[in-house]
Amino acid sequence: MEGRRLYGPPDGKPATLAIVRQHPEAALTVIRVATAAVFTAHGFQKIFTAGLASVTETFMRTGVPLPQLTAPLSAVLELAGGLLLLPGLASRPLAGTLAALLIVTHLPGLLSGPVSWARLEVPWLLLCGSLAILIGGPGLSVGAGTGAAPHPDGAGPRRRARAGSRRNP
Repeated sequence: MEGRRLYGPPDGKPATLAIVRQHPEAALTVIRVATAAVFTAHGFQKIFTAGLASVTETFMRTGVPLPQLTAPLSAVLELAGGLLLLPGLASRPLAGTLAALLIVTHLPGLLSGPVSWARLEVPWLLLCGSLAILIGGPGLSVGAGTGAAPHPDGAGPRRRARAGSRRNP
């Protein structure tokens, strides 16, 4: 019985790692959907629960620049951006915009003095999720189909040769 595994794949690697290695788009999809859901909830809360006046006051108190502009912009971007990010529409531009928004709205508070981890954990995870989407793409999404055929070596879209060209006589 020695040397034989009783569970898991025969190569000794955990099954979940094998799935993620074979399908990285699945992992990116999970990150995108989770990040989008939290952004949507926060945007909804800023607009409909707390109210923009309260958010503006909080932004003023924490030193966010131009709070009367930043608060409504933040709320609308979080709600609309989260809703668009859920199915994967315009994922990379939205992820970059939301990451920048997080930095603008949370960096002043960080620079003003000690901050508890409880105040940082959600913005930190949202920033990491946004950067993962920005760098890795949306994963499986509605907006993923561009119509371009992938290049055989993964270097980018493949262009079709025109009839009569050197590549396609």
